Amino acid sequence: MLAPASTSIPFVDAAATPAQLRRFFYAAYCDTPNPLRWLSAVRPYVCPYDKLLQFVRNGGEVLDVGCGAGSLLALLAATKKIRRGVGCDVMAPPLESARAAARRLDAESILTFEHVRSVAEAPEGPFDTVAMIDVLHHVRPRDRSDVFAAAARRVKPGGVLLYKDMTARPGGRRLAHNIDDYVFTREWVEQVAEGAVETWASDHQLALVHDEFIPRLIYGHELRVFQRLEH
Repeated sequence: MLAPASTSIPFVDAAATPAQLRRFFYAAYCDTPNPLRWLSAVRPYVCPYDKLLQFVRNGGEVLDVGCGAGSLLALLAATKKIRRGVGCDVMAPPLESARAAARRLDAESILTFEHVRSVAEAPEGPFDTVAMIDVLHHVRPRDRSDVFAAAARRVKPGGVLLYKDMTARPGGRRLAHNIDDYVFTREWVEQVAEGAVETWASDHQLALVHDEFIPRLIYGHELRVFQRLEH
């Protein structure tokens, strides 16, 4: 059952605080099951959306690889940063929540979500921005370079590949991510090795333009932004 149509969506912009984003996501995902709605609302305290948004091209087209419930694209649509957004994921149920949020945000004309068996089935584009957020640590290590390559091929000349994943640096922040993933997915994940994505990006003519370690609460994030050179 849908929530009342009068449910208001709080205004957000690229400078929104985690508390403001919590209220935004709680309203935007009011038509989704309560556990997912709650997780979407608290994720801004962990995921550095403020860092991600600044590297998405204004007015461009975005492909979100492994989009889950579509929170990044929902936020990009609400802040009017993009002309079009496509999300794809190998898991079908979260995509229903993504579509529900797009309806609630009146963003169905610019956001679409596709169920795929692999990144190879994602729309070809090319796109101004391709995002891969917290995806690769769920991929088998032997398949990670191929998944990254498929995403890289969808970046247009001059466009960017926006990559973020949990830190592989030894210590408590790495352990916190492992425990978090195990609680929610029953999977003891293996982090992406340091330096791996930089090597793969270089193999596909993507230049590193920004790298940053981002601590949040007890977690740690590795952000890498790559740009395809214009030909």
